[in-house]
Amino acid sequence: MTLKPGEASAKVLRDLEEIMRYYRPTECFRGGSRVECHELALELIEKGYTGEDLAVCNRRKDVCLSLAGGSRVTAVEVSAVEVYPQVDVGDRVGVGDLLAYGITGKGELRSVRSRVEGYVLLIHEDPTSKPLKCYIVIAREGVTASGG
Repeated sequence: MTLKPGEASAKVLRDLEEIMRYYRPTECFRGGSRVECHELALELIEKGYTGEDLAVCNRRKDVCLSLAGGSRVTAVEVSAVEVYPQVDVGDRVGVGDLLAYGITGKGELRSVRSRVEGYVLLIHEDPTSKPLKCYIVIAREGVTASGG
């Protein structure tokens, strides 16, 4: 198959755009001001609810979640030698949906499923923990999802 002049360049540019999309960041906002997502995740894991209105935007998927102040969240802990999340920020999950796989120290594969319905608000890994701990924060109420 022979490409016409310019078609190869256009294909390469489309492929590069798709690759660059993967590296777009997740951005977090509290009361309209940008905050560090890992700090917000730690606060939500500890409290279990939001103190004020929040927004989390996943630029890879072009989706933003707005969360009303006082809304409850659930943090699902996945503890394993290696953790492979199967969801992304902005995904809607139901009870029993697969959240992550974990490989134990004995090489066993474990699956972690959601106990609640809601939207994946944040995914936070604690790089200092042994075994690795990954927290999937699920917003259970007060969520509005929109395009980025």
